[in-house]
Amino acid sequence: MEINKLRAFVDLAQTLSFSKTAENLYTSQSAISKQIKSLERELGRSLFRRTNKNVEISAFGKEILADATAVVELNKRMVNKARNFDVEKSNQITLGVIPSFSNNDIFRKVIDYQALRPTVKIAIHEDETCNLLNLLDEGKIDVAYTRSLDPTRLNYDRVIVTREEFVACLNKKHPLATAQRINLRQLKDEKFIMLSRQSLLYQPVVDLCHAVGFDPQVSFTSERVSSIFQMVKENQGVAIMMQPDRPRPDIAICPLVPTRPSYLLFAKSRQSDTKLVTDFWNYLQQFAMPKWND
Repeated sequence: MEINKLRAFVDLAQTLSFSKTAENLYTSQSAISKQIKSLERELGRSLFRRTNKNVEISAFGKEILADATAVVELNKRMVNKARNFDVEKSNQITLGVIPSFSNNDIFRKVIDYQALRPTVKIAIHEDETCNLLNLLDEGKIDVAYTRSLDPTRLNYDRVIVTREEFVACLNKKHPLATAQRINLRQLKDEKFIMLSRQSLLYQPVVDLCHAVGFDPQVSFTSERVSSIFQMVKENQGVAIMMQPDRPRPDIAICPLVPTRPSYLLFAKSRQSDTKLVTDFWNYLQQFAMPKWND
């Protein structure tokens, strides 16, 4: 029985929402659905009752929830003990980061830390948002720098450093390129260029479009932000993205209503307590946002 299936079950039992669990576990709704169905086949019992409006945990699901939660927590503790042992021996912190990490000011702060602690090695592992928390759970990284739509639901220690919002990205010659603010409904007839369905930000864009009364016409998807910006530059469609880290003189960036915030943050396991990681974590806390809104 795979631990990821149990994680999906335990989280879904709490949220009763495939979309929220997908956000929490940094994956897609379809991936969560497949994991739950696979676990149900393995157990020979239904774990949830699904309707068009809601999700309810079954009687059997309630029966095994405590055991599943205990297994997930035990796995996390064992992984962290092994990881903590390795960290102390190697004097190395492994930091998992999203691809845009080096474009942000916090990158320089991490470099400054290494200058303050010359005997400490920091290994940076770059990966997509959807993979980083899994790597953290598996003990393959010590700290993750990632994005979340709702940090309050993350079961990790957190240092939130930046708040961002969705903006409209347009070709410079688009009729709305000079608008001070764009209502999303004004783009209902446009072709949309979007991050892949597995991305954390795909479904929220679709949900925003649905909220104002239309289905986006998705003409192109990519796992790379740079490819999306290039397609916008070539006038192949519009994109709804988080505010770019750096100015984009080649395309128009316009504020959007409605929008939705996301947060860039550091996360670590609550069981990670080595002196090395604790010292690094204490250093990062000075860069936390003084306050932030859900």
